[in-house]
Formats: sequence, C-alpha cells, structure tokens
Amino acid sequence: MSLPPEPYLGQAATSLFAVKTTIHGTPSPAGSRRRRLWEMCGTAQCPVVGICLPMPLVKKLAAKHLQHTESRASNYETHCAVVVACKTKSSFGKLVQEQLDQRFQNEVRAVQSLKTREALWAHWTEHKEASNFPGVFWSVLSHPRCDAAMEFEVLGHAHMLQHQAGCERQTHEQHKTALQEQLKAALAGNKKLEEKYLALQNTHTQTQQRQQETISALQTELASQHGEMQKLQLALSMAKTTPKHSSSDLAAEIEIMRARVSSLKASHQLELSSIHARVKELEALLAKRPTAFAIQPAEASTPACTKPCNKPLENRCVLCVGGRPSAVPLYRQTVETRGATFMHHDGGQEEGIAQLDAKLNSADLVICQAGCVSHEAYFRVKEHCKKRGIQCVYVQNPSKSALRKALQTLAAPA
Repeated sequence: MSLPPEPYLGQAATSLFAVKTTIHGTPSPAGSRRRRLWEMCGTAQCPVVGICLPMPLVKKLAAKHLQHTESRASNYETHCAVVVACKTKSSFGKLVQEQLDQRFQNEVRAVQSLKTREALWAHWTEHKEASNFPGVFWSVLSHPRCDAAMEFEVLGHAHMLQHQAGCERQTHEQHKTALQEQLKAALAGNKKLEEKYLALQNTHTQTQQRQQETISALQTELASQHGEMQKLQLALSMAKTTPKHSSSDLAAEIEIMRARVSSLKASHQLELSSIHARVKELEALLAKRPTAFAIQPAEASTPACTKPCNKPLENRCVLCVGGRPSAVPLYRQTVETRGATFMHHDGGQEEGIAQLDAKLNSADLVICQAGCVSHEAYFRVKEHCKKRGIQCVYVQNPSKSALRKALQTLAAPA
C-alpha cells in the first residue's frame, strides 16, 4: 500500500510552476540601458551583495551611509541592512550600483558588444565556471538583454554555488584539520629525525676528528721514518764509497795507534819531569832572591797565613787556565803550599790550544778562570773535563781569594 503524498510537495510544485510561468511570460527589455540593482527581482540583491562585494567594504558603506554603527552587529545583520537598502531606488542603492560597475568594469565592458539574448546566454554558459565569477555574474545580471528567465537561471546557479561553497568549506575545514594533524605528526617526526641527524653528525664529527688525529700521527711517524731512511741511505752510500779494510789491516792500524799513544804519553811524561825540574830550580832561585820576586797580596784585607797549611791536594796536579800573567807566581805559591803540583795555561792569549790539550791530559784537577780565557779554550776545558770525569771549578773574578775558594772546593771530598 502506497503512502499518500505530503501536503507541502504539492505546494512546492505549484509554486515552481508559477515562477516559471511568470519568468517565461516576462518580455525582454528592448532598450540599451543597463539594468539597475533595485530593478531586479527581490531575490537578486542578496546574492549580488554577498558575492560581488567583500564584507569589509559592505561594513564600511553601512557605517558611513546607513548609520549602522553598532559595534556588536554581526556580519549577517550588516548584510541584511545593505540588501534591504538596495531594493529601492535611493542614493545608497545608486552608490552600491556605482561600486559594482567600478569593481567589474572589465567584465561589463566585455559584454557591451552582445546585442541579443542568445549571445548573452552563450557568454554566460561559457564563463559561469570561470575564476572571475563575481564579475561575470554582475555583468550578465545587469545586461539589458537579461530577461526574467535568464535572471532566474543566473540567480539559481549562484544560489547553488553558495550551497556548494558551504559544503566545500566544511569539507575543506575537515581536510584542513586532517592536514594539520598530519603536519603535527610530520613535524614531530621531523624533530626526531633532526635530533637523530644531530647525534649522527656529532658522532661523525668526533670520528672525523679522531681520524684526523690518527692521520697526523701517521704523517709524523712517516716523516720520521723517512728521515731515518734518508740517514740509512746516506750511511749506506758512504759505506759503499768507503774502501773496505780487512781485519788484519784494522788490527795493524790499531797497534800503530796504540804505539803512537804510548810514545806520546812517554814524551809527555819526560816533558812533565823536565818542567818539574825547572820549577824546582826556579823555586830555589826564588828562595835565594826573595826581594827580586816579592809579590804583593792581591787583596790588602786578606790576612797573612801564620800557621802551616794542611796539604789536602798533595801529589795531585792542578791546572790553572787563564788569569793575569803577573799573578801567576802568586797562583803557583797558593797551589803548591797545599802540596799540589801547579801548571798554568793563559787560556789562548799567547799559548796555543795544542799545549792546552797536553796540559789537560796531565792534570788531575782544573781551575778555569772563565773571565780571562777565550771561548775555544773555555769549551775545550769543559768538554775535556766532562769526557775524563775530572773535577773542574770555574772562577769568574781572577783574585787570590777566588783561587783559595776554588782550591777548597777541589780539596773537598767529591
């Protein structure tokens, strides 16, 4: 059993038929004057204001010309006030008409050449889905050849676009929310990836630094080994160029050197004995003629020695290098009173370095007056004493007191 139709369905069908009958029965205007906003059907002002004018401009016009200054008025209330004011021929309606013509002058100029309804309808059909729909909408709706039927179709299309825009906006908001959630998740994942990247970069930097240190150490070691290799190559080349000697030749050469050393040693001993004999002769002469070789003390403040001195340096040979030539007899007396044998070298002033080497070989103890010797003599004394391991005292100021302190140092047990 079928249900009876609802009462409002029949009313809606009757109303739609009446509207279509009225629309198709309205003749097209024959003049060339563009249609005014207040001359359109009563439902046209709402979509025109809502689609063709931005809300900030609508609020500005309402506040300036309609005294619509309530701060708490919503956008819908302002929209309704402007729509009502545009339904009648008034100064405000004319102002809105001028605003619309000025905003969409390019679109209005594009349809001025259309002289028939069919051309205007073809233009509308072609451009109703264009991106500049507000301009196309106003230029077609205000065209002189837009009759009631076309007006009904244009307003219906705009009405459905607004519905679709609402649905699309809701869908867009939902999609936007989903995208925002995806963006948050992506940002969180990106942050984790950044942290991981920073950790990996830090690890890579540390590894690279360690590798660089290892490379530097290896380069240093390689340079050292290269130097050693060059030294070995040089030694090898020298060994190749040096004539080879047999073991018998080397043994013979060693024997010759030993014999030469023994001969030199004997010669030095003879020279030393001769020097000692000459010294004794000179001492005897000095004892016989004390007034002729009397030596004044170098320092008046030093008291004369009244007691016999001990002889801790007895049977030892003391070499004094440097000093004033006039004070050499005083040095000799000071050394020999302690039981030691005195030898002297002027430190390279007049005597040669070869004589210094001979005296160094015979000396048991050395006193070097560093301020009165040449540099060569100073280093020769230093190297010889270090090599032989004999005791050497360095004196800066050549004086009797300094010589005594040096002798005390030499007499002290090592």
